[in-house]
Amino acid sequence: MIFIEFVRGVPLITLLFTASLLLNYFLPPGTNFDLVLRVIIMVTLFAAAYLAEVVRGGLAALPRGQYEAADALGLDYWKAQRLIIMPQALKISIPGIVNTFIGLFKDTTLVVFIGLLDPIGLASAIRANSDWQGIYWELFIFIGAVFWFFCFSMSRYSMHLERRLKTDHR
Repeated sequence: MIFIEFVRGVPLITLLFTASLLLNYFLPPGTNFDLVLRVIIMVTLFAAAYLAEVVRGGLAALPRGQYEAADALGLDYWKAQRLIIMPQALKISIPGIVNTFIGLFKDTTLVVFIGLLDPIGLASAIRANSDWQGIYWELFIFIGAVFWFFCFSMSRYSMHLERRLKTDHR
């Protein structure tokens, strides 16, 4: 709970700066992680906190009767979670999960601030090359179109899953 509230209360860029500058100070002496690995660890922790909160919301949305039905069937805690509770909670959580993935996909551009090259950083590097003869904003429109395509595709797939799994609670 403390971990989730801490991570959700801190912007991702702060965690990325922590990963790039401070994480090595907290590790045992002689340990040296690559910057990419440190960023992957922090982004994973960030995404895990948000996904945990989304799934918690799905669990809270389940009617109490589902838990009672699992008890009435004589299922132990783990079987009830695996067979009854979690499938329904994840079905309810699909829009939130996809929203979190889309937000995380868009947040990947923040790694440019700690020195890693993402699509926007690559566009700046391409523009800095003297061989580039294109228009200034041409690369950014292309990158925006790529981001839009991926986000739109994830959104449509989410709608497909919702229809297929009938999450409308009729």
